[in-house]
Amino acid sequence: MSQSTSSPYHGFKQKLQDFAKGQQGIRNPFVIAAVDPQIEHRVASRLESWASDRKVNSEIPSGIDIQPVRLDELLPQTDVYKLLVDLGGALTDLDGDRTANERVKQTMQDRLAREIVQQIIESELTEEQLESQSCVVLLLNLGSLYPFTRASELLDELDRRNVKSTIGIPFPGNIVSGSLSFFDGESRRYYPAHQIDGRIQEEDLQ
Repeated sequence: MSQSTSSPYHGFKQKLQDFAKGQQGIRNPFVIAAVDPQIEHRVASRLESWASDRKVNSEIPSGIDIQPVRLDELLPQTDVYKLLVDLGGALTDLDGDRTANERVKQTMQDRLAREIVQQIIESELTEEQLESQSCVVLLLNLGSLYPFTRASELLDELDRRNVKSTIGIPFPGNIVSGSLSFFDGESRRYYPAHQIDGRIQEEDLQ
């Protein structure tokens, strides 16, 4: 599905509100918008302001709850991250040991999405928010999790945990022939989410 709007940034916010008002998606009320990686943090800050300042953002209908979640702040709270910190000295000693480093990377890839979603469920959202499509959850600063997990893995885990909230992810990367490319790397065609056309650029925030 695609969304034709005046800008990808506007289209992202509008689609989130449409889902929060009850519109149905192909699978889940999940929305991804590609963002120029250089402005990912600016987009996150702008979305946090949009979520918190309802006096300025009167276009947000009553009954819609918007909850920003900073993934870069959740990362240090995960057990797998704490394990890597505890192993810091040992990992330094293994510098150059490709097999050991690959095992560490694989451990992060296997566990991080699950643990991030667990943190969201336990610490960031109420039971009511988890059960309500009218609650928009903004997963911000996805780039902080690179290269250990991807948007699709987070969304798959949210789906597996039966989270019913509307989910929005500004995705640092690009769209290549209809596929999303994380930090302009290898592109992947399938994301269980509505994709906004275009990429959010600096001028969209003016």
